[in-house]
Amino acid sequence: MPNPDVYAAAERWIAPQIKEWSPAWREHLAGWLDPSIELVGDAAWGAQYRDMVQLPVPDPLAWANRRIPLADGRWAIAGIRFRGQDIEKPFVDIIATSLAPDSAGVAALGEVLPHFSDFAPLCLRVNLPDPDQALRALAASDAVHATPDLLIVARPVAEMLELPLDDRYDDVTIAPCDPAFAAERVAAIYEELTPSRPKLAQWATPADADSLEDAAEQGLLFDVRVDAASAGIVAAERDDSYGLAGFCMQEVAIDHAHRGQRVGVAALQRLARELPSNADDVLWGHIHPDNVPSLRNAQESGRKVITAHVWVTPAGYGGMPS
Repeated sequence: MPNPDVYAAAERWIAPQIKEWSPAWREHLAGWLDPSIELVGDAAWGAQYRDMVQLPVPDPLAWANRRIPLADGRWAIAGIRFRGQDIEKPFVDIIATSLAPDSAGVAALGEVLPHFSDFAPLCLRVNLPDPDQALRALAASDAVHATPDLLIVARPVAEMLELPLDDRYDDVTIAPCDPAFAAERVAAIYEELTPSRPKLAQWATPADADSLEDAAEQGLLFDVRVDAASAGIVAAERDDSYGLAGFCMQEVAIDHAHRGQRVGVAALQRLARELPSNADDVLWGHIHPDNVPSLRNAQESGRKVITAHVWVTPAGYGGMPS
């Protein structure tokens, strides 16, 4: 069912790069929003969610997405969520709102939290365009505390293909592999990384065989090789989200022997040449801001930060643990 008021409100929160890169961004935005909007007031889905999480909040409508009335006739569509499926880390996810994407609008979203008081949420999460500027503005405000959760880094595939090839490009190849091999390889790399990056589990989790299946079926799951030796795994799959059309990175994992040698950059350049992309397709992914090596790798392969999931904590709330 069309939701013109929701679409119009959500359009204000879309990064300008998305509008520039994806001519059909309005259509893609609607397609991305619709599944969440359809869950507003869905008691059956709320009951399933409740039974899965098993917290003592019996009303299924409390678990369903809701359209919350705000002051001055404004509204927000929101739902209760749990970071990493941890019931000790509840937050309210803002799906769409008629408020403006500025510091005043973000602060006003604090009105949503009392509606979810049965869950004792720690904070809100919003998707902010132009996160550097938005976070600077919020830092100057005393109304809320804001910290980025995940950065969305993206670039049109066509633009990435025009960038100069990395010096390591000819040394690196990628070869199709199966999900079971890839999952085992990725798990070993993450385990190897943990001692030097103790917070890695908060930034990312290793992709398992099930989550890599779609990438394999699309021919976009690869073993990264240097001099015929396996150096890691790279994977992507088609995913049109946030108004973007294109491919989402599912995994980039480079082992210790090859890390810090620009192998990941060359592997991403190889991957871009394997994507069955249309003229306006984008390669994008989520990266935690503290995951500096992954962020550097993404940016050096040509992608840019365009928007971010941001934790917003009004006064009186605990905030998401770092």
